[in-house]
Amino acid sequence: MNVVITGRHFDVTEGMKAHVNDKITKLDKFYHKILEAHVVLSVEKFRHVVEITVIGKHFKLTATETTSDMYASIDAAIASLEKQLRKLHDKIKEHRVKGSSGRIRELAARSLSAIRGVFRPVRETAGPRIVETQRVAEKPMSVEEAVEELKISNGEFIVFRSAEDNRIEVIYKRKDGDFGLIKT
Repeated sequence: MNVVITGRHFDVTEGMKAHVNDKITKLDKFYHKILEAHVVLSVEKFRHVVEITVIGKHFKLTATETTSDMYASIDAAIASLEKQLRKLHDKIKEHRVKGSSGRIRELAARSLSAIRGVFRPVRETAGPRIVETQRVAEKPMSVEEAVEELKISNGEFIVFRSAEDNRIEVIYKRKDGDFGLIKT
């Protein structure tokens, strides 16, 4: 990053230059695409004014601070720039996340269906078609086990083989939060 320091109405000391350079280089951690920084230090009667302009590829930020001490003015201007750079970084990050959310949802849906491995699309030529099928667990389970399995899954129902009488049964979620049981 190129840093240009200018003094107006007074000579800039080496200590001030070093202080400004240390503070400006720390701005890189907030946003690493900073190309240049122009620092203007000026004295007007008892006021010490610092104006810092930071230029990047697609942005230009400016901070101006006035106090009775030059070092305090420098620190306040740097703090103002840090706040602006954080805001810019968060804005860009939020924009990227919103733009890619559709792609993320699609990848998540594919991953979930691959992990479960129970859904297969079946195509037929005439009439209504079967969109997906699901295999029923071969292992018999009790109604309580089926309810626990349904709570864990994201599905609306679960088909299972009853442990008591070895028949096919269905547990489903009701709108009131309870569970329903269908016996065959």
